Amino acid sequence: MKSLYSFLTFTLISVGLSVAQSQPSTNSTTSITNPTTTTVTSTSTNRQQDLYDEYHGITKKPAISASTPVRPESPRQANTPTPVQSTETASQPQRISSESNSSGVRIGVRGGITYPLFTEKLASVDPAVGFVGGLTFNFGGGTVSFQPEVNYTRYSTKNTDFGLNKYTESVDLLEVPLFLKISSGTYAGSRFFVNVGPYASYVLSTSIDGQKESLNGLKGRFGFGAALGVGAALKAGPGHVTVEVRGLYSLGNTESGFNTDSKTIFIQPTLGYIFPLGGR
Repeated sequence: MKSLYSFLTFTLISVGLSVAQSQPSTNSTTSITNPTTTTVTSTSTNRQQDLYDEYHGITKKPAISASTPVRPESPRQANTPTPVQSTETASQPQRISSESNSSGVRIGVRGGITYPLFTEKLASVDPAVGFVGGLTFNFGGGTVSFQPEVNYTRYSTKNTDFGLNKYTESVDLLEVPLFLKISSGTYAGSRFFVNVGPYASYVLSTSIDGQKESLNGLKGRFGFGAALGVGAALKAGPGHVTVEVRGLYSLGNTESGFNTDSKTIFIQPTLGYIFPLGGR
């Protein structure tokens, strides 16, 4: 009987231990419930913060989603300013076009009348009208340029022999002025100019009342002097119409040498047209 009691007691203890091991322990329950408690506490704290922010009018910035990648801005993009086209840059092509139009070589024609102006009254000699015509070349642009010319010129006077015979005497020359041209404005519009420089001349023929005279034995056919002209260039089409009044003063020839004794200023009012070569 005592053995049977002992056996039952041992059996009950074994069954109790098995049941105790199959149920979760108190510590395990605590470890499971602790995360839940922590989560509830955190949620409660966030809710309180939201209520505080809402009451005080604080607006939160939206959180950046972790799933949306943010593309960083490269240093080059951050430091490179956005190019802005200025008015000066936009107008540069027009300025270049205008400057190119004012440079290069220009060629033109001119023609008009001549009239000898006597600084002293000459006995039995009166001035008469002649003519001039030729080619004009201009090199350079802007304010200062170089302008050589080749002109065919006739100067005439009316003469009287002893108050009886009256006749017209004419001298035909080839004149080559070499001018320094000083202009105002630009070639895009009208301009005013001054021509100043020396000139050379060569006597081609002489005539009396239209009848050619022999030049055999004539000396001093090569002459030289100084010229000054003022005028305007009026824009017309690709070029300019030129209006000029010019005066030439003889300073001598190859026979008499240099002298300033001339009593005549040769006046040339002319009209012409000058344009750029190559259509520039």
